Amino acid sequence: MSETIVGGCQCGAVRYRLSAPVQRVEHCHCSMCRRLHGALFVSFGIARRADFQLEGEDALGDYPSSPGVHRRFCTVCGGQITVEVDSWPERIVVCLGSLDAGMAPGHDPAAERHAHWESKVAWYDPGDSLPRHHGSGD
Repeated sequence: MSETIVGGCQCGAVRYRLSAPVQRVEHCHCSMCRRLHGALFVSFGIARRADFQLEGEDALGDYPSSPGVHRRFCTVCGGQITVEVDSWPERIVVCLGSLDAGMAPGHDPAAERHAHWESKVAWYDPGDSLPRHHGSGD
């Protein structure tokens, strides 16, 4: 990959860059993700931690949403940046909505899926043919 993937929070206090594409993209429909992001579903990119560089860590808050899961957000504007899982130290989960406008996660489209499909809101169907992982995630 020749172009670095960059992103950050709304106010700019937290910035990051990925030196390699994300390895997988998941569109999570669980109720926890929907509530935390205020969205119908949330798109995450799973990347190697070694490829992730962060600026502004002093502005990051940590919300332990479940045992061993840390949702990191900007304490100034509230923008969610990453999810870190204690049992997965070599990986980092990047909130793809925090990518700079026009940036793509650079992933292999075959490595993209919907997660926790059974928890999705009943009145919306994304209308795509991506694989659907079943499980409530709630």
